[in-house]
Amino acid sequence: MTPEQIRYVKESFQKVAPIAETAADLFYTRLFEIAPSVKPLFKTERSVQGRKLMASLAFVVKNLESPEILVPVVEKMGR
Repeated sequence: MTPEQIRYVKESFQKVAPIAETAADLFYTRLFEIAPSVKPLFKTERSVQGRKLMASLAFVVKNLESPEILVPVVEKMGR
């Protein structure tokens, strides 16, 4: 990512962070609308899952300029 792209992502996330719970709820609502088959993959209570999502996104955004930190963690999350 370019420095400008990283700046845009960080600025965007700063706008979402104050409404993290709502943002996560909107994300999962839309996800389950467009891909209802994935809903059984999410066993955790939706509010807990939403907090995990937002914490993961915060970690990614914070470490966009540190791929040596970010990549191994994101790869592990993907597994």
